[in-house]
Amino acid sequence: MDCGGNKIGGSDRGGPCGACKFLRRKCVKGCIFAPYFDSDQGTAHFAAVHKVFGASNASKLLMRIPAHKRLDAVVTLCYEALSRARDPVYGCVGHLFALQQQVCIYISLTPILSLIFPSSLYLYLSYLLFFLIGHQRFLCV
Repeated sequence: MDCGGNKIGGSDRGGPCGACKFLRRKCVKGCIFAPYFDSDQGTAHFAAVHKVFGASNASKLLMRIPAHKRLDAVVTLCYEALSRARDPVYGCVGHLFALQQQVCIYISLTPILSLIFPSSLYLYLSYLLFFLIGHQRFLCV
C-alpha cells in the first residue's frame, strides 16, 4: 500500500492495481482502489480488507469520502482488517485494551520511581520505562 500519497496503480504501471489483481479483473482508469493498493503489497492488504469488509462495501465507503481523506480511510481499513485477521474476536479493540493496560502500569509505577531516584535519573528511567512498556519488553501484559 502506498502511504506516501504517490499515485500508483493500474494506469501508471501498466498492470492492475493490487485490488484488481486480487479480484482478477481489469484495472480501469478511474479505479477507486488504484491510488491506495499497489500491485506489490497492495494485494495482500486488499485481501484482508476484502475478507473483513468486502470489495463492494469498501468501494462504496471510499466513494462517499472526500478524495483528500481517502488515504486515511484506506490506512484505517487495512489496520482494522489486519487486526481482525490476527485477533478474530477483538480485532483492533484488543490492541487498544493492551495499550490502555500499559499506560495504567506506567502511571502506577511513576510515583515509585520518583521516590527512589533523584530527579535527573528519575526522568531518564521514566523515559526508559515508557519505551520498554511501549515495546512490550518490560512486563508481559
